[in-house]
Amino acid sequence: MHTEASDSREVGLRASKKAMTWRAIRTTALTLFEERGFDAVTIDEIAAAANVARGTFFNYFESKEAVVVTYGAHEAEIQRRLMEQRPADESLWDSLVAIILGYLDEFEPQIVVHLRLKAGSPTLSRSARPMTQRLVADLRTWALERHSHLSEPEIMLLINVAVTALGTGVHYWQTDQPAADRIAVVRAMLDHVGTGLATARR
Repeated sequence: MHTEASDSREVGLRASKKAMTWRAIRTTALTLFEERGFDAVTIDEIAAAANVARGTFFNYFESKEAVVVTYGAHEAEIQRRLMEQRPADESLWDSLVAIILGYLDEFEPQIVVHLRLKAGSPTLSRSARPMTQRLVADLRTWALERHSHLSEPEIMLLINVAVTALGTGVHYWQTDQPAADRIAVVRAMLDHVGTGLATARR
């Protein structure tokens, strides 16, 4: 006899199994990409190494590129937590800076892997950036609720500027530098924008 509790456990187990499969495929793929280069690895090889069927791969990722550039449930949860932790009376800009720097603290190693893979693959370097798109969308939803005194254009201006500063800093990362130095580059971009572009050094 099924009860609400047993049904809930079954749903939880299915979700856990899906998350484990997602992580197994992604971890396997990234390992192969780092060893052999993105363009040299096929989806069939990823599936075989992850011990899943080719069809199972496509249940989780729409393409090989998607393995590198899309969010998982774990990443999305961390991002939500970073937003929810910000004080209610904090300015939107200060919150965005804290969220982005927290994001880098969590995901900096993954971003470095992505940068290295993109540098070695013309195909991957031309791919869309769903991770950035997801970040912008999630920040918009959160900010519209948290900062209802601001108009949507005002909110999106600040979000787009902050995310552009993030992208600019990451673009100039030297992947052989220490992580703290790489994150400092993004912090400098955010500080520069936050103090006003009109005050840029001549």
